[in-house]
Amino acid sequence: MNRKLLMLTLIPLVLSVIVSPAMAIGPQKAEKNPHAEITIEGVGLTLPSGGFNEWMADTEFWYLDFVHGLDASKAKIPNALPLTMEDLIGLMTDPEAALEAENKWGYISYEVLVQLFMMEGYTQEEAEAMAAMWPNGIYVRFVNVGK
Repeated sequence: MNRKLLMLTLIPLVLSVIVSPAMAIGPQKAEKNPHAEITIEGVGLTLPSGGFNEWMADTEFWYLDFVHGLDASKAKIPNALPLTMEDLIGLMTDPEAALEAENKWGYISYEVLVQLFMMEGYTQEEAEAMAAMWPNGIYVRFVNVGK
């Protein structure tokens, strides 16, 4: 009986010691991750597949909290709605449009990506170089994880 009690006590203790180092990796270590980008708006993580995940802090101008993106050259989502620059601005500034588009896939072409990067303040050449990561465009899905 004592062995069973000892084993019931030791197993959770050993498991917690094994799992603790994995749980210790968190936002404080994100600065060392070459795939992570910490910006004023939030945090972005570029995936090896060419996709990305971005988490944004809520502001008065941004109603979406999470964006999941996939490289259109590696993924095909047939029911994705094509998004123009006007659509993206609407998603960023109109809470009703953001909620309507939530959890639906959209497609952003290379040309619209260039416009988006230019709107963020990059030159034409810089925007084209950044959008060149996704020459076939990207599929995006927006999620509001807030209220």
